[in-house]
Amino acid sequence: MLEFEHIVQVNDLNDDSITDLTRQQLWQGLVLRARSPEKFNRSLACEAESVTENEFLRTITVGDTQFCERVLLHPEEKIHTSTIAEVAQIEAESVTTIEEPESGFLFVRFSYKRDLEEYDERVDVAEHLKSAYVQVDRDAIAMIRMLAEAELFDQLIN
Repeated sequence: MLEFEHIVQVNDLNDDSITDLTRQQLWQGLVLRARSPEKFNRSLACEAESVTENEFLRTITVGDTQFCERVLLHPEEKIHTSTIAEVAQIEAESVTTIEEPESGFLFVRFSYKRDLEEYDERVDVAEHLKSAYVQVDRDAIAMIRMLAEAELFDQLIN
């Protein structure tokens, strides 16, 4: 079982070269990524079905592999994703949490827990996964910033 978390700083009010995001913009971007991950990673295909206003089921396809997941939204706070136990697949869970230790200083904590399917003594699969998670999460925050700056959320959500 891999358990891993990391934090990405979103706003640094001491750095004028970075456009600050509001908590609402950050939330919109994180929800867009949860509902439509294919917009952040072209190798994915995703179908989502709403259960309630703050819950949906999604099936992500990457190559020949599918993941069926339940996504729970806790508005402007966190997104909890877990694979559905009734489907034969790896057990995986992720939590994306917005943290704001001081007003305007936004961070996102990404927490992952998942089964590791294969063991290969030549390759440290866990370390490769950790590195990949960090990179795709940093890229997602960069994409969210770009979408917010260009005011494109409404076009992509609809």
